[in-house]
Amino acid sequence: MTAAAAGASTRRTRIDSSRRWLPDTRELIAYQQLVVLFGRRDLTARYRQTVFGSLWVFAGPLVSAGLFSFVFGRVADLPTNGVPYFVFSYAGLLAWNLFSGVLTGASTSMTGNGGLITKVYFPRLVIPLSTTASTLLNTAISFCVMVVLLLISGVGISWQIVLLPLWLTPAAFLAMGSALVLTSFAVTYRDINYVTPLATQLLLFLSPVAYSLEAVPPDLRNLYLLNPLTSIVEGCRWSLLGGSELPPAWAIAYSAAVAIGTLLVGLIVFTRREPGFADVI
Repeated sequence: MTAAAAGASTRRTRIDSSRRWLPDTRELIAYQQLVVLFGRRDLTARYRQTVFGSLWVFAGPLVSAGLFSFVFGRVADLPTNGVPYFVFSYAGLLAWNLFSGVLTGASTSMTGNGGLITKVYFPRLVIPLSTTASTLLNTAISFCVMVVLLLISGVGISWQIVLLPLWLTPAAFLAMGSALVLTSFAVTYRDINYVTPLATQLLLFLSPVAYSLEAVPPDLRNLYLLNPLTSIVEGCRWSLLGGSELPPAWAIAYSAAVAIGTLLVGLIVFTRREPGFADVI
């Protein structure tokens, strides 16, 4: 055995029990392949033993958009600035599905991998980060469907579509920050896993996904804009449909600040509670 091989065989990892405030980025980079591996596992598990497989990626948003079109477009007859309601609601769902997918997947990730956490060491942040792979893939596919809908509906594609990542990024930040807080406490308090889906469903109807901000009474719009998802969804719709108006500048800045702040808080909470996960999970 060579000296290099002997050194490699005796190499050890020292686990530091001291509490940090933020994750060790160097350690995360060293385990980046594990993020990819876990992400691939989640993708495989999601569509395993299903008849239609990945077609469910298309079915969910299309069915939701169709339902919103009937309830809010036909029955309630809410305004859409001349855009077909199906296309209008699908544009809102693009940002919402990214948010809800990241939030739902990451918020239950720690309790769903309890057996793995107690058996081997790796940066625990790898688990919630890996759950975003399937959501990002679904978002990319949904975007392609959105482009097709824009073309066949006659709405067309405007230059604003290149700014779409500016709205999807804070949606992902907001979802991941919230999920890190939730999954950190769900390790100890499992009730959080039951409350999160209910709160997410309520937030769907408190955000302008199936309707526009114009449908909200004028005296309630400023209060409504305190929901950071309002500016994010409206901005996403502006990028995709072109003709709609952007929310006020203060609301956009507020949503961006809340998204970044939520992600920072989530990282701090997760990092501070991480050393005790294996003991209580």
